[in-house]
Amino acid sequence: MGPGAGRDVGRPHDDRGSVIVEFAAVVPFLLMALALIWQVLLIGLTSMYASHGASEAARQAAVTPDDMERIDEEARKRVLSPWDSPEVLTTEIVERDGGRYARVTVAVPVFLPGTEGPWDISGEAKVVTEVAPRGGHGLPDEEVDP
Repeated sequence: MGPGAGRDVGRPHDDRGSVIVEFAAVVPFLLMALALIWQVLLIGLTSMYASHGASEAARQAAVTPDDMERIDEEARKRVLSPWDSPEVLTTEIVERDGGRYARVTVAVPVFLPGTEGPWDISGEAKVVTEVAPRGGHGLPDEEVDP
């Protein structure tokens, strides 16, 4: 018999196992892509919650400027669990450029919501004062009649 004897000349090579091998090679890349998309989603949610919390804190600070506990409570109402826990979310009122701002800082979770990551995202909203704080800070410039 000559070369090629014993083989079917018209039959292609047998590729039955190659699909499984190729799939196994691609799976880690698919999982990494899904993990990256999930982490980007968590960053977006954290940013949204920081912004919503700051808006609510600024609204409450306009009404009760001296009640930091109430301001923090209202900010946490706009943020879903586990982003609203005291270890993850902080609320503060800062004074800058002649105005008062509510700042809510939320720790970005790494892969699992509720875990603290190495990064924080802050949201700020300007406090438009309706009631003067007892300390006298943040009042708009007004003329005082003697």
